[in-house]
Amino acid sequence: MLRNGIKIKQHVGTWYIIDEKNHKGKLMYLLEHEQYGDEAACLIVDKEMNLIMENVWNGFEDLDDLDN
Repeated sequence: MLRNGIKIKQHVGTWYIIDEKNHKGKLMYLLEHEQYGDEAACLIVDKEMNLIMENVWNGFEDLDDLDN
């Protein structure tokens, strides 16, 4: 599994994993942009690097908020 240098379709640059979580039985990764770091929104992807959520500013809390 790549931990950095990750490319996500329709998103510029490369990303790296900063956290992971099991959400509803599926492994999810929180990605941060390699160039802009915490100055840019994060992404949440599944284990196949499919985009689950973009414009993430509060980590996995943003994903949990979708369930409420």
